[in-house]
Amino acid sequence: MIRMLIVDDEPIERMALQRIIEEGGLGIEVVGQASNGREAIEAAAQLQPDLITMDIKMPGINGLQAIEKIKETDKTVKFIVVTAFDTFEFAQQAIKLGVYDYMLKPSRISVVLETIGRVANEIRFLHQELELRSKDQLKLQKMTPLVEADIVEQLLFDYVQSSSLTELIDLVGLPTTRDGYVMTLLFSSSSDESGQVGDYEEVYERLTGLLQTAALPPCWNGKMSGNQVPLLVFMEDGDLSYRAQAIGVAKKIIQGLHIRGENRVFIGIGGVCSDVRDMRRSYHEALLATMDTSLPAHYCLYENLTQPDIQSVGGRTLEMEKSVLEEARRGNLESAGEHIAKMIDAFESVGQGIGMAQQRVFEVLIIVTRMLQDMGMEVNKPYFPYPTTSYMQLKAESRILINNLVEVGEVVETDLLQTMKLYIQKHAHEDLSLERIAATVDRNPFYVSKLFKDHFGMNYIDFLTDYRIETAKQLMQETDKSLKEITFEVGYNDPNYFSRVFKKLVGHSPTDYRKMLLRPTNKKQI
Repeated sequence: MIRMLIVDDEPIERMALQRIIEEGGLGIEVVGQASNGREAIEAAAQLQPDLITMDIKMPGINGLQAIEKIKETDKTVKFIVVTAFDTFEFAQQAIKLGVYDYMLKPSRISVVLETIGRVANEIRFLHQELELRSKDQLKLQKMTPLVEADIVEQLLFDYVQSSSLTELIDLVGLPTTRDGYVMTLLFSSSSDESGQVGDYEEVYERLTGLLQTAALPPCWNGKMSGNQVPLLVFMEDGDLSYRAQAIGVAKKIIQGLHIRGENRVFIGIGGVCSDVRDMRRSYHEALLATMDTSLPAHYCLYENLTQPDIQSVGGRTLEMEKSVLEEARRGNLESAGEHIAKMIDAFESVGQGIGMAQQRVFEVLIIVTRMLQDMGMEVNKPYFPYPTTSYMQLKAESRILINNLVEVGEVVETDLLQTMKLYIQKHAHEDLSLERIAATVDRNPFYVSKLFKDHFGMNYIDFLTDYRIETAKQLMQETDKSLKEITFEVGYNDPNYFSRVFKKLVGHSPTDYRKMLLRPTNKKQI
């Protein structure tokens, strides 16, 4: 119902107009009357009308002055001026004030209803637009964390194609200050059993809420993998250094999460990157900064690790350690073993003692083990049965240890793949995510993604798309369903998007493809 305020210094005019409105069936409620400009200003503030009919010539504050004053606090209200003067000067003033329409005194009832009805329809249209915009804004607010998590996944892990990455970044908006760094939040509990990951979903939800409400710099929150959450933090303008800002953010997160009892959080902080696409380096540094989670501050900056005690083994080994973590994260354990061998060569080149080198390799393997556990994998704990006596022996045993961390039999992999294939085929018409598919076989999404790539040579999105398009081709050939019906049946919500995907894979649009199927039949009929 549209709310209307009538302003006129003549009581008879006010009562007559209200009666016309109430009997006119315009869906308008007269919420009040005012006899002069001052009363109109007060009534508008109190009653919040959508529409005001305003007499111009009134004692004290006139109608145009009242309109100007009301517009200062409410720019959405519409005005219809009511006047006995039809002059060019008046029209100019009214236009400047944004008056929507005007009526001359006296006016026929039909003219009154037509004029007010026209303005009422415009108000209804604007209300609908505002409601739709609010719904879109709400959807965007709900969608933004999901988009940000997807961006973080692609930037840091690169397990899916990133052709849409630029579009996703444009959607959420890249902060003005592009310098940023990665934090790795590692959740743990003293009651966690060895090799198992606790349930930290509640803590993750609390973290998501904290990032939206707390006075923190712009952040993109990644998905929780096991008990680990990557967080991409952008620098704020000001006099504070990176170190001061990073420590401040870490403290706010630790305090804001209110983790008590057996649960703990430790934050590893990587170095600053000037380009968002280089954040993988900062992520590796953040992982290395979580080596010692017993620190009383509950956080550690990667730059704290570059002290003489670490520099003595050769600064270049740190980059190799990051490569080990990256390859292990992708599931390329053989390649990770090669990087460990290079790291051992670096230890040997700087004259590092074999015992110290073995200990450092063991520490890296422990980090890899914990990372794989955080991803939900069953991992064999690495250990050297006895001290090594040569670098050659250390390299050989290290390769064996890292390759034996995860043992997945061919039969198990085949069963998993078959289960996932059947699930995708059964639910291809639904909105399928990698996480949902992984949940069906109780595996980590990263592990599932690796299986698809290793065995099918494509990621799950391409596999799902191929199956949908093949199903669409079959429906075109065997049924009389319209292309729109087929679009929705195979799992697409937008016929135009379906048409583009179909043409990209098949080489013909759905319409042309169906014509090609029908052509031989038409020839037979002739």
